[in-house]
Amino acid sequence: MFGHLLRRLPVVSAVAALVVLAAAACSSGGSSAAGSSGAGAAPIKIGAICTCSGFSSETAMVSTYKAWVAQTNAAGGINGHQLQLLVEDDAGNPGKSVTAAHTLVGKHVLAIVDMTNDDETWASYVAAAKIPVVGGGTSTTPMFTNPDFYPEGQTEQALFPSIVQSAKTAGATNLGLIYCAEAVQCQEGIQPLKDTGKSLGLPVVYAGEVSATAPNYTAQCVAAKQAGVTALFVADITAVAEKVAGDCAQQGYHPIYVVDGEILANQFLTAPGLKDSLVSPSPNLPYFADAPAVTAMNTALDKYAPGLRTNATDFTEIADEGWVSGLLFGAAAKAGGLGAGGGEPTSAQLVAGLTALKGETLDGFAPPLTFAAGKAHPIGCWFVTEVKAGAFSVPNGTTPTCVTTQ
Repeated sequence: MFGHLLRRLPVVSAVAALVVLAAAACSSGGSSAAGSSGAGAAPIKIGAICTCSGFSSETAMVSTYKAWVAQTNAAGGINGHQLQLLVEDDAGNPGKSVTAAHTLVGKHVLAIVDMTNDDETWASYVAAAKIPVVGGGTSTTPMFTNPDFYPEGQTEQALFPSIVQSAKTAGATNLGLIYCAEAVQCQEGIQPLKDTGKSLGLPVVYAGEVSATAPNYTAQCVAAKQAGVTALFVADITAVAEKVAGDCAQQGYHPIYVVDGEILANQFLTAPGLKDSLVSPSPNLPYFADAPAVTAMNTALDKYAPGLRTNATDFTEIADEGWVSGLLFGAAAKAGGLGAGGGEPTSAQLVAGLTALKGETLDGFAPPLTFAAGKAHPIGCWFVTEVKAGAFSVPNGTTPTCVTTQ
């Protein structure tokens, strides 16, 4: 209910950078291409539908996927075929998102990377065209309900269990909720969260609505404190989470904070309240983890997307998902023999490779991935992340946590 909205809610501080961000990822015509074809072998065309412009733009996932394409091509491509990434910008408009899908199908892409929240508008169309959706943002409904969507990490149906279990493991005895006022879906998430909390032994004892444009959140902090909330789940954007924690700290209220992993950002390390006690479930091994796979990603990003990792606004868990989506494509291509032996690469080969994966962890970046043919692919595991004393940590390392029952 909450996860996919967090990339859609307006972030006022980002508006000034909007034109620069959009230009970095997309052309003025709404589409762009990255990579090049080899001299002889047919190129492997990958499509991406992104919300690269508009009030809720997000471009870092495109940048990290482009870096993966560049590194793969520099190493010889896949089975001698160079990769081409064709990016279509839907600007957060459902109609444009449908048009983008039609454009990519017309350009004969083998797969689509889902970097938009409007995927339900074109899901049936790409399925009819027999084009798989391989990775991207994992918090939309098709990612855990549609057999033609292949997520690279935890999907949305596991959000509430992951929030509750993370808070409980951190020592909470109950849970409070701060939710967004901008979308009805946020209100619709209250009862399911309460039901999950009850089933897992962590009751939800407070729920308060906030607007991203409110001058302060003092009233909500006081109410949560009076309710005895020990862990506070802020189901909103990064800026709101920072403001809520800061206002609560001013009231002498210091709960354990819980946020969706997709809004994790470096500014949490210095934010009052958040820097001292925060726990979060991340869809993939986070970008700050001390692991060989993360080091390899960072090395590639510094070469092919210079400046991205030093941009605190852009380099977040969402950026991480772009890179891991590329790894998923690469693993499926290898397993399916995509274009091997000089043959023409096909979507059918890629799907065969996806369904051949059994417990694939993408070098530790993903929870074990197994995709059964003809069935939906909900992923119910995540990576627990923490912030304490102004530092990130991944207490379980590359070992994911999965949905449990009471």
